[in-house]
Amino acid sequence: MADQTCVVVGAGPGLGSALAQRFAEGGYNLALIARNAERMAPLVKALEAKKVKAKAYALDASDEGKMRDAFAAAEREVGPIAAAVHNVNGRVVKDLLDLTAADMESQWRAICLGGFLTAREAARHMLPRKAGTIAFIGGRGGRRGMAKFTAFAGAKAGVRSVAECVARELAPQGLHVAHFAVEATIGGEAARKRDPEVSAAEGLVDTAALAETVFQTHMQPRSCWTFEVDLRPWSEGFI
Repeated sequence: MADQTCVVVGAGPGLGSALAQRFAEGGYNLALIARNAERMAPLVKALEAKKVKAKAYALDASDEGKMRDAFAAAEREVGPIAAAVHNVNGRVVKDLLDLTAADMESQWRAICLGGFLTAREAARHMLPRKAGTIAFIGGRGGRRGMAKFTAFAGAKAGVRSVAECVARELAPQGLHVAHFAVEATIGGEAARKRDPEVSAAEGLVDTAALAETVFQTHMQPRSCWTFEVDLRPWSEGFI
């Protein structure tokens, strides 16, 4: 594990931060990718306090050239990439008649195209070593359509298909690909403020617990790999 790196794509506050913190606790260096460099700065300091390397790369995850360059820089500057997590959301929720082509395209670019680029660029560096984990943070929209979620669910369904295709292609070559179907709202700061009672009753998906699940999936032995992890809080019904 010495000097191995986890790349978190979508390394903002909330789950992105929790993922970075958990991998740092496991001894991994961190390469952080998000659009806003200032928002990543406190996380870089927190990770460095854990005595691991951490570097932020400010870019849009749907920019092919910048993603290629960022992964190459992370491999060179931070350490060999052993894990990559695609954690880009930012959902659009609108009535069908209010939805625009720009809404559809923006969701597809951030979630589906960004997920594809994460997988491809991670694989470039992992395949020569025949080892590594590529993880996608999905949601219920990836497995069923919901009213007003046309843009978001369409993109999530797309990235789930990307994940499954990539898993079937890369698993025989030694790479573990996993999709996390989060069947409820993730309890970031905004969600906790919006629904304090639900949060107090543990009705939101805890970011630290979800990050732990991702880390433990990464640590699975080759003889027992998970592709899809289905997660929900105790109060969320099965649909």
